Amino acid sequence: MNIHENIKAQLNNFIEKKNIPHIIFHGPSGSGKISILYYLIGEIYKNIEEKGKYLMYINCAHGKGIKFIREELKFFAKTNIQTRKFLFKSIILFNADKLTIDAQSALRRCIEEFSHTTRFFIVVENFDRLLKPIISRFCNLYVPLPIIENEKQNLYKYNIKTLLNFDPEAVKRENWIQKQLDTFIKSTERDLIKIINNFYKRGYSGLDIMKAIENTKHLKERKKYFLLIHIDSIRREFRSEKLFMLYILTLVFASD
Repeated sequence: MNIHENIKAQLNNFIEKKNIPHIIFHGPSGSGKISILYYLIGEIYKNIEEKGKYLMYINCAHGKGIKFIREELKFFAKTNIQTRKFLFKSIILFNADKLTIDAQSALRRCIEEFSHTTRFFIVVENFDRLLKPIISRFCNLYVPLPIIENEKQNLYKYNIKTLLNFDPEAVKRENWIQKQLDTFIKSTERDLIKIINNFYKRGYSGLDIMKAIENTKHLKERKKYFLLIHIDSIRREFRSEKLFMLYILTLVFASD
């Protein structure tokens, strides 16, 4: 899929000049930030057999605090690797906006200390939650929602929609949760914990419930989209998927 060619051209320019900076990829959910990052990593290390030695991936949403930054991240950055000329190690941080202020301050010090051997790449949605001293040390690339079929597309939703056209099992899963949500809305007896545990065991997420809310015929349109806008605005605050799903269903229960 040929999208974000202008951003890829800018990254190719960095590579050709052998002058790759630290980079923050930021933009809305589903814009393709991670795909662009993987494109960059693939180009940097395309002729390297043991790429894993040069790469460290960190999901900061999984409770990574100042201890992790000071110990594991710093240990990787300090590790000596027989590198070729112009080659460096890369530390990739997803959801770095979830780091505490202290952890971000420790990260900033690591960036300052190891920039000669290591590049840091950050992927975030909420750019404003990063410390300004970190932002000032990075090239900031905004990744907008791509234009596909003459419309802005959320890649998560677009890919799911495309997948559903070819995957009967995916259609079956979507129909199942839709039926469960519709039954929940119409019922007067609602055991939320039981419902959430059932969803979770079957591998569903809060985003699946949001999709079912969007498609249900048992809520008024105005109320439905008020719910979806509100849920989307606060979903990044939840660290637990079960709590997120419970919050959604509690809102649905209170709104009917």
